Amino acid sequence: MKIMINIIGLGKGGAERVVSVLANKLINKYDIDILVNTENNIAYKINPKVKIISLDEKRIKLTFIRNLKRIVNSSKIIKEEKPDIIISFLPVPSYRVLFLKRNIGNIPIIIADRNDPKREYKSFINKIAMKILYKKADGFVFQTMEQKEYFEKSIKENSRIIYNPIKDEFISDDNGKIKKEKTIISVGRLTEQKNHKMLINAFSNIIKNFPDYTLKIYGEGNLEESLKKQITDLKLQDKVLLCGVSNNIKNELQKSEIFVLPSNYEGMPNVLIEAMAVGLPVISTDCPCGGPRELIQNGVNGILIPVNDEKSMQQSIELLIKNEDVASKIGNEAKKIKELLNSNKIVEQWEEYIEFIINRKNKC
Repeated sequence: MKIMINIIGLGKGGAERVVSVLANKLINKYDIDILVNTENNIAYKINPKVKIISLDEKRIKLTFIRNLKRIVNSSKIIKEEKPDIIISFLPVPSYRVLFLKRNIGNIPIIIADRNDPKREYKSFINKIAMKILYKKADGFVFQTMEQKEYFEKSIKENSRIIYNPIKDEFISDDNGKIKKEKTIISVGRLTEQKNHKMLINAFSNIIKNFPDYTLKIYGEGNLEESLKKQITDLKLQDKVLLCGVSNNIKNELQKSEIFVLPSNYEGMPNVLIEAMAVGLPVISTDCPCGGPRELIQNGVNGILIPVNDEKSMQQSIELLIKNEDVASKIGNEAKKIKELLNSNKIVEQWEEYIEFIINRKNKC
């Protein structure tokens, strides 16, 4: 059986990381193609047996022409590769392949939705495209119940909820070898969605009572200069560090004392899963579309706070700093996430659903 995974690219990102895990596991049983706009900037290690196919042609510069050519090339490549099923991540690649469905031979297509649909399909064009084209899909994979509930009945009834897998490197329990630092860590793109501004403001008050702590933020994005200015204005240059992208985020997590996710919205945050897996006490906003809420039992294996609540963020961080026993207990409970989200278990759920969709299609 040949599975084609359809996505914009394989750069840094939650959907891209999940694709890398799926491809590297599924290649042991199936032929796997990954169809991308461009092969540039591949951020995750992909098994060399996986075939990565690019849609873009370097000579085409105009965006409109390039997008049209992607549609043409998608049709051509799919017909040549003859996949038994297509799994499509993210809206634009999904619209493209659903638009081509009749032309490519009615291959079954599963749409994997990855973010808060209230924001993903907020624009008029996205909402109309989703309503028209998603009816053509044969199945849907959602990350959370809240995400699923956004869609109409026919889509909900034709879907599965499958959580994100933990990368194998986070399963091994080697925390004892890492010396802890008095560091609070946050990981995520420097964008409005991730709301690092709120976290920095909260930390500016924490540092008054706990001056030996440092906040490290890993990620890149368009708000970098704005956040640097905020840090300078608050005179926190030595205490709040924008660390860019790390090639060994597991090590950075293991060195830290507390992990914080201040986002305004998320799907199923991979970095929250990874922080829990290494045994960090975690604090997360209870943000739509419900990923943190499905991972965290508040006060047991993590702490949930309201979105954009600076005071609750400050109080929760201070609670963990002041109470080592509480922090340790929460961290130990958090590690149990490894049992639930073991990559082999998650990939088995994908395999079962893929085969269900193919068998159902063959009976029609």
